[in-house]
Amino acid sequence: MPAHSKTLSHHIRPAAWSAALLAGFVVQLLLILFVTTIGLQQLGITTHNLDTVVNVHMRKQNLTKTMLSVARERTLIMLTLSKVDDPFERDDLLTRFNEKGAEYVVARQTLQGMPLNDREHKLIARQQQLIQVAQPIQTEVIDLINAQFNREAERVTLTRAIPTQNQVLAVLFQLDAETQQVALAASRKAYEAQRVARFWMYLLCGAALVVGVIVAAVVLRYTTRISLEREHLAIHDALTSLPNRRLLLEHLEQALAHGRRHKTQIGILFIDLDNFKRVNDTLGHAVGDQLICQVAQRLRSAVRSNDLVARLGGDEFVVVMSDVRAASQIFHVVDKILAVMVVPYQIAERELFNSCSIGISVYPTDGASSSDLLKNADTAMYYAKSSGKNRYHLYDAAMNAMAEERLQLDTDLHHALERNEFSFYYQPQVNLDSGRTCTVEALIRWNHPEKGLLSPAAFLDMLEDTGEILPVGRMLLGAACTQGARWHAAGFNDLVIAINVSSKEFWNCDLLSNVQSALAQSGLPPQSLQLELTEGILMGDMDAAAHKILELKALGVSIAIDDFGTGYSSLAHLKRFPLDVLKIDRYFVKDLRHDSVNEALVNSILALCKGLNLDTVAEGVETRSQLDVLHKIGCPVVQGYLISQPVPAENILALLQRDWRQALGLHIDPAA
Repeated sequence: MPAHSKTLSHHIRPAAWSAALLAGFVVQLLLILFVTTIGLQQLGITTHNLDTVVNVHMRKQNLTKTMLSVARERTLIMLTLSKVDDPFERDDLLTRFNEKGAEYVVARQTLQGMPLNDREHKLIARQQQLIQVAQPIQTEVIDLINAQFNREAERVTLTRAIPTQNQVLAVLFQLDAETQQVALAASRKAYEAQRVARFWMYLLCGAALVVGVIVAAVVLRYTTRISLEREHLAIHDALTSLPNRRLLLEHLEQALAHGRRHKTQIGILFIDLDNFKRVNDTLGHAVGDQLICQVAQRLRSAVRSNDLVARLGGDEFVVVMSDVRAASQIFHVVDKILAVMVVPYQIAERELFNSCSIGISVYPTDGASSSDLLKNADTAMYYAKSSGKNRYHLYDAAMNAMAEERLQLDTDLHHALERNEFSFYYQPQVNLDSGRTCTVEALIRWNHPEKGLLSPAAFLDMLEDTGEILPVGRMLLGAACTQGARWHAAGFNDLVIAINVSSKEFWNCDLLSNVQSALAQSGLPPQSLQLELTEGILMGDMDAAAHKILELKALGVSIAIDDFGTGYSSLAHLKRFPLDVLKIDRYFVKDLRHDSVNEALVNSILALCKGLNLDTVAEGVETRSQLDVLHKIGCPVVQGYLISQPVPAENILALLQRDWRQALGLHIDPAA
């Protein structure tokens, strides 16, 4: 396969991708919230620490320094008082001394009301003890000064007051040093907390950034893959991953350009599966899809490496063969395709059989444009299908006229039912033992306004394809039952009316109700109605087919297998179905006189039917020699042109009244 037709790995699970993206965004959001929470928490801690440093430790330092300063000033005031003689100046100094004392007391009390460590408590207590010692001395000095004993006051100040005050100052210095140390420790703690907060902020911000980058990368990857997936789906079939019509046309145009330049041929193979609708109708679309996928794989394996396999839709495929040097290359690939397609398919524990029809057009002999080549290959394919299926046909210009005729016929067919152009012709089945007509088979005909009377071969497939077989079959079932009831009223009470049922009708859910309605409205006894089924109908889903046949037989009607021996069934399958009649296909009857193998086969079928208690009808009896052999080997019922061609209902009465043993001379020994 060419590069552009190779399937991409597009097992993208949108739900998983969406969940991953959502999880990424949620994680990123949680990280952002976590970072914010941690940041606010650390900010609170840092603020608290700073408040502690500023409002407690710095204030403690200020109070300690105030006490130290006040103590010094009181000492100097005391010393100055002993040397001042001016009463006014002395009064001023005394006032200042007392004010400083009061300031000292306030500072100390404020400091005591603040958080203190053990050492600070001890130092304040020691300071208070020394104050208690110094205060009487200071009072004594003041009293001496007031008594104007300045020299004695000076002596007491120098010898007793100042040394005591120095002890107080020493303690205050220690207290100041301690408060400074405590403040420094608090500052370091605040700095450490701020450093830790900064570390976590950086770490979590980095994590959020990494998650954001990862989420962005995932989104980019996802959108890229989605873009590639959409591009792939735009030019490939969603079920098989084969190129679709768009890519097919692009490739075909490129192949045509290459062929024109290099003077090479191009082969177009238009492939359509045979009986694919039956698979869909009987087993369901899921099995049909699996069959399509297996067909796609087989087609890829059968073509050359540089050939393109495309799916147009449904069960239609196209193969484009480029650089064809000889027609034998095309036929070789076609033979391989036909061979691989008939190999049984294993699907849903079932063995299915399918084939294909192939139409071939070749550039430049069958067209110069992609549209002409595809149309002509399609036309050739329909010719192959109408010629018997499981084969190929080369395009011929005369086929266009056939295709146009078919298209016109298809258009006319849509209006045939509303114009009442369908009717039944009837063909008798004769019992050779009694010489009487035992069954009349109703055969559909189309009274075309221009082409005249058309047999089912000309339009039945189109009815199946369009689904019009359902309303047509329902209408004709009622008409045949009504006609049968008229013959019963004319005295032929044992006459059975046989009606063919297509695959689409058989698997339609309304079949039972349609049969019941036709019998009820016509008055025909159920045992006088026989439904003919082909073997292929039963092979799709044998269990479901057997169940449906049982439901039909419960109504009282009989079931016949038409064209036995030409379908997919085997003799072993017959016992699974509750059948009544087996009709031997005309293929076995045709050469009875000259082919001993066919005679042996018919003999075997008759013996089988006798063992299974089935009635037997030989179809396609056209010559006296065929009749004689069938009579000789004991076939009880025959049908064919030797007896009568299908005729209108009004011509049947005469045939019903005829003694066929006498008319055919069966009372005379053929060997005589």
